[in-house]
Amino acid sequence: MHDLEYQLEDCGEEAILLPSGDFKFISEPRKTDPASKWFTWAKLGLSGLTVACACALYVTSTSISGQHNAHGLRQPSQFPGLEFSEELGRKGPVTYFPGKIIRVNKALPDQVYTSGSHVILSDDDSMFFQWHLRKSKFKSCYIDSVVVPPEDGLAANKTYTSSGSLTQIQIWNVTTPTKPMKSLSWNSRPQRIALMGTVAFFPEKEKQELLDLEDGWQSLMPTRFSCGEKMTVSIEVACEGCRLEFEQLFSSPPLAFDLLEIG
Repeated sequence: MHDLEYQLEDCGEEAILLPSGDFKFISEPRKTDPASKWFTWAKLGLSGLTVACACALYVTSTSISGQHNAHGLRQPSQFPGLEFSEELGRKGPVTYFPGKIIRVNKALPDQVYTSGSHVILSDDDSMFFQWHLRKSKFKSCYIDSVVVPPEDGLAANKTYTSSGSLTQIQIWNVTTPTKPMKSLSWNSRPQRIALMGTVAFFPEKEKQELLDLEDGWQSLMPTRFSCGEKMTVSIEVACEGCRLEFEQLFSSPPLAFDLLEIG
């Protein structure tokens, strides 16, 4: 009896109960809701519009013929982010490796030497270094020796030979040639302007102990000068009463005369 009541409630007042004992009933067909009819037609229309747009797009794409020139289109980078590497690398003070390293010899005044990695200082030999600086937010620079500790130098095959005192190596400000400084002789060398100061050719720890340097000694370097703008810096490195010889290579660990920014 419970099941029958449930069916009757579902069928509503339109259900007609027959007088037979089988409890069968006949239901009149429901009338179509006008709102439902409009909703069905709207769905059909939208579907038709979608199909029409897809067909139009296909016909348009197939009608385009001929070769296409991709010149001028932006190509995807094979190294994304590389364009920012220079900016990221220059957030702190940098050390500049010289663009030119040229020897001159007073005993052979007409001998022409080209730029190379061989550095030799003596009473007769001087070295000329040149740097091309870019614009930078750091407004102070200095020139100094950068010397690898002996144990690290041996492991990297970076050593030097010397005699005499290496505590007073002279750094001279010189005139910058009007033409690119590719080769020099003693007779054609840039002229000295003023002695910037002297540097000691020792590893930093030994240099601090020998010269009794304190923290921040870089800002007190006698070879310090104003920088920060695009400029060319040319110097002469000379040694009186001493001899120094090594290869200045662009690799780590450093063994060099370098130009350094101060942060």
